[in-house]
Amino acid sequence: MHPYHWFLLFLAQLSWAGSYVAMKWAGEEMPVGVVVFLRYGGASLGFFVWSFFSGWPRWNRKDIGLLTLLGLLAFALAPTLQILSLRYTRAIDVSILIALEPLITALAAALVLKEKISRQTIFALTIATAGVLMLSGISLPHVKDWMSIRLLGNLMFLVSLLFEAAVTVAGRQLGCHYRPKDAIQAMMLAGFLGSGLVYANQIATMDFMMPSPRAWGSIIYLVLGPSIFSYTVWYRVLRDVPASRVALSLFFQPLTGTFLGYFLLAERIGVETLFGGTIICGGLAWWQIRANTNSVR
Repeated sequence: MHPYHWFLLFLAQLSWAGSYVAMKWAGEEMPVGVVVFLRYGGASLGFFVWSFFSGWPRWNRKDIGLLTLLGLLAFALAPTLQILSLRYTRAIDVSILIALEPLITALAAALVLKEKISRQTIFALTIATAGVLMLSGISLPHVKDWMSIRLLGNLMFLVSLLFEAAVTVAGRQLGCHYRPKDAIQAMMLAGFLGSGLVYANQIATMDFMMPSPRAWGSIIYLVLGPSIFSYTVWYRVLRDVPASRVALSLFFQPLTGTFLGYFLLAERIGVETLFGGTIICGGLAWWQIRANTNSVR
């Protein structure tokens, strides 16, 4: 992969890592539905303005249903779960858990496309599960640990990754027919409209004068950085580089996310974070290397 691609992906992953801090800040002062509505409403507006200069998207009618479904999953339901999860867990935790996305995507492909699950994938999943439990401070002999609020938050975030993985698998065919911007624009528009309908009561009763400048700054950041820049870069690089190699850039997030969580949110980096994160990233790195080796053969 060209160093230019690595540089773009690093910036994209840094932006995504910062989104967990921004969602946590915005979610402290705004209802979850309002955060989702503003984020993807702003992103939809940004893509609308962009279309004036790059040309208007032309969506095939037969794809509108799929684009709408994927948009609701990825840009309405998944972010709702992520914002809720950050009320129970930490930004450092979810920055580490995001590294599980390639593995979850492989499992989703096996379930949806009936692809065979390799022994390496099963082994990596087992190791990663142990890492998640350790990251959440769970001790097997202590039953009370399984009622941990932190574990609940981490599991909610993992469910959101499952929705995103389903979008990645089901949306592969769309990448062959549309520019990255056009597909993302359609899905984010669906997420914006869907969240507007579902959270209409929260939006109507929200006092938009109440949130602090920090909360509004977080919303602006979520619109420009993670939503517009990162997703566009991600799908743009995927056009030139195999997905298995692009997925390696996800390992930037545990590093940058831990740094941001520690300095911006004053989150503690405990023994369980170090060991759990090491197990997760180590197991996934082994799985990714094995997958790349097998593909070369």
